[in-house]
Amino acid sequence: MTLSQEFVKAGAPDASYYQTLGTLLLAAGDWAFLLGFGLAFTLSALILNFLLYQSKLIPRWLSGWGFVGAVLIFAYYLLQFFSINQVEILFLPIAVQEMVFAVWLIIKGFNSSATASVSAKEERK
Repeated sequence: MTLSQEFVKAGAPDASYYQTLGTLLLAAGDWAFLLGFGLAFTLSALILNFLLYQSKLIPRWLSGWGFVGAVLIFAYYLLQFFSINQVEILFLPIAVQEMVFAVWLIIKGFNSSATASVSAKEERK
């Protein structure tokens, strides 16, 4: 109550300050989303596909395809920093790869010889 009374006594400041602050906060939210989501998704896709490539649990062409798709997504988020927004086509390779990856795991599963060699190595220890 006291704060609102003091605000009325002091008179309303110029509205442009609030407009500038609002624009700044909206821009900061956009940048935080680009950095947070863009980096988190890209890094997780890169790590997943690298590990799948190294372990040979799925065919290497499928994990390589995901790796290339993750790099393209990273390029998409980098282009967003320069206000280049019309490149949504860069999402297509990773989207299709994830669908193919899901169908592959449902139908064929992981490479059983790769999982057997990992368990054999652990038993020897």
